Amino acid sequence: MRQAFSYRPAPCTEAGVSLLEVLIAVSLLGIGFTAIFSGFSTALRTIERVDHSAQVTDFAVNRLNELELDPNLGPGQQLSGVSDSGLRWQATTALVDERPGIDPDHPTQLMRMEVRVSWKTNKGDQSFALQTLKLRIPRQEVSP
Repeated sequence: MRQAFSYRPAPCTEAGVSLLEVLIAVSLLGIGFTAIFSGFSTALRTIERVDHSAQVTDFAVNRLNELELDPNLGPGQQLSGVSDSGLRWQATTALVDERPGIDPDHPTQLMRMEVRVSWKTNKGDQSFALQTLKLRIPRQEVSP
């Protein structure tokens, strides 16, 4: 009887990783790290912008509060200045309404106050404005 010849490969006893598999794994890791670091970079820029916006808003609110407490500030005035951190500001007041007051020479006034804060960036000049209304009641002068 004739015996059939069959070829069976010897079981592979060597285990390892080919160079192609290593290159693919390194490429995938590089793509993953690039995406992660890009996300971190975007998050840091966003945090910096939000922090600067909060600083500008706080400065504008504080400046507006200071002007609101100024008893000598009247309608039609303009004030300006520069902060220690380099923020430029300009305040303007305008008369909105006027009604008779205690004394005909001193009417009660409603004025609009606006504070505009501006600063320079890489993309050009940026600005932020806040407005409020102030009721100006004249002081009654007391005679001695």
